[in-house]
Amino acid sequence: MIRSVALYSKYFLCTIASPHKTRAALLSATDLYMTDHRPPANDEVESAVESALQWLLHSQASNSEGGFATYDFAGGYTSPYPETTGYIVESLLMWPELRQKPEIRQSAEKALQWLLAIQKPSGGWQGGYLHENRPEIVFNTGQVIRGLLEGYVHLGGQHYLDAATRAADWLVSIQHPEGYWNRHVYLNEIRVYDTYVAAPLYKLGKITENQGYKDAALKNANWVVGSQLLKNGWFQNADNSKKHNHRPILHTIAYSLDGLLDLALATGDGVWLDAALTTATALKAALLQDKRLKGRYDKRWYGQRSICNTGVAQCAVIFAKLHLHYRAKIWKDAYNMLVNYLLHHQIRTPGVPYLHGGITGSSPLWGRYEPFRIPNWGVKYFLDAMMYNSEVNCQKQ
Repeated sequence: MIRSVALYSKYFLCTIASPHKTRAALLSATDLYMTDHRPPANDEVESAVESALQWLLHSQASNSEGGFATYDFAGGYTSPYPETTGYIVESLLMWPELRQKPEIRQSAEKALQWLLAIQKPSGGWQGGYLHENRPEIVFNTGQVIRGLLEGYVHLGGQHYLDAATRAADWLVSIQHPEGYWNRHVYLNEIRVYDTYVAAPLYKLGKITENQGYKDAALKNANWVVGSQLLKNGWFQNADNSKKHNHRPILHTIAYSLDGLLDLALATGDGVWLDAALTTATALKAALLQDKRLKGRYDKRWYGQRSICNTGVAQCAVIFAKLHLHYRAKIWKDAYNMLVNYLLHHQIRTPGVPYLHGGITGSSPLWGRYEPFRIPNWGVKYFLDAMMYNSEVNCQKQ
């Protein structure tokens, strides 16, 4: 506890010592309510997207490797993160409005070249930040596949697909017959958020016409829905820690849900879609009841802890997908409630590129998830959430 107090004191001092405008921007975003369901102004969203892109490009330019870094208020930029670089590339290339920009395509190509260079002989990618030099991990590898697939589709180049298939071969080879992964997993724990690995594995199976990849993805989804999901939609074994697995963080709940939803939409499986809808409905109910999404949820959907901004952005993406599938106003309203909150909490400090356009891990910024940091993956999901706006809030319903 003494170490924790000392660490927080250090971060608070760094924040207070920031220039006046920066300090004000960081400390003023304390409104934690998510109640405004009006569609945001298009120009506000466009400005937010541009600012988020500039933050990502600056985080990439902070290192010579080509991956995307996180900004730490006391320590500055971290080394690049292979996992999150993979799915940041996915975001940069999946949206036509973004990938047509030359600087975005160049950024994606640079990141992909780095990822190709650090692929392990097994086919996987390391866990954690580059400087940690950890062994390959299932979840991290799945996220790099996401970026490689978008690179193959939109940039061309068989080498991207070849790297993705080597990774997929490794994933299939170490999957348990029941459908989960228990080898090369974070903390050596079996977790349901590997649905977020199964989804790109299934997509790769469709592109390559490899039934083995698709079967592996289907087994994982069947295991999750068949044995890990309570009737109220709460996922068992969903946290990225051992200590808090009884009340998983919104970030990994959203990973689990988004992966399952993508698989349901890709396959047309009604059982999986109903399961995903049950979880999403529980989250929406929690949002309406508490006027916010909390950082953690136990099996009663009782929310605890400070707000996890990254998880909020992920849920906005999920609500957008549900609205586009069902065309139901309840999902559109829920999406807008989260997007308006996110717009309010995006840091706007022109001239301070390591902050401007970012969004802190928690609200308030000293909350328990990535405290006093701007995680690059939070900006990725913020960007995705904003990019859905034109589809969700279009005039034709």
